[in-house]
Amino acid sequence: MIRRLTILVVLALLGSSAAQVGSGQDFRPSPKASLTNTENFVQEIFWVTHSSGSATMSGTCMADGRADNQVVSDSLPHPPEGPFHSIDEALTALSRVAPHLSWARDAKGVLRIRDDRVPDDVLRIHLQRVHFRGGVQPDEGIWDVLRSPEVRAYFQKNHIEDGLMYNPLAPTSKKGLPRLKGDLRDVSVAEAFDYVVRFFPGWWIYKECPNGPFRRVLVRPVLVR
Repeated sequence: MIRRLTILVVLALLGSSAAQVGSGQDFRPSPKASLTNTENFVQEIFWVTHSSGSATMSGTCMADGRADNQVVSDSLPHPPEGPFHSIDEALTALSRVAPHLSWARDAKGVLRIRDDRVPDDVLRIHLQRVHFRGGVQPDEGIWDVLRSPEVRAYFQKNHIEDGLMYNPLAPTSKKGLPRLKGDLRDVSVAEAFDYVVRFFPGWWIYKECPNGPFRRVLVRPVLVR
């Protein structure tokens, strides 16, 4: 059976209950946070520290019909509690209890979290041009990336299904909001995702799970400021 890949683009525009951490100030994940899996933990510490970057994670495919819950990352029975002196320390603690995860800072100092079980074929697709259509939210920018001709051709060649857009918190009015528009040239899909979360400060997560002969992927941008 031909392998398929379902791309699910989901927006998390939830306000963070965590306080911003100042330079040199210790922090803990919020005691109210539901730190049940690796994604929860990473999201919490990115919020607490107002950090930007990306994460690729393996997960389990679910079939409950909810677009925001179809790829669930690995459970985390005993999440690191802290206190932590920096996000680097928190991520190092996470990698000890989630051995498939590693983290690093790239040449620009941006945090990268990676699961060694996740292939990066989609993220490495080269795009000659990405046209941004003036979206006011990061999920619109992510969707513009996935509409690029090279991505669509890759989907068609590999029998990939287009994904869903799920945005329960869309603004009722777009008047006066910053718009992501214009062209981006000669970048990979991952670099285009980075561009989106620089414009809308935050981070993006790419999750993937095996589903029999298929692969299911979820791409989710998250605001942190």
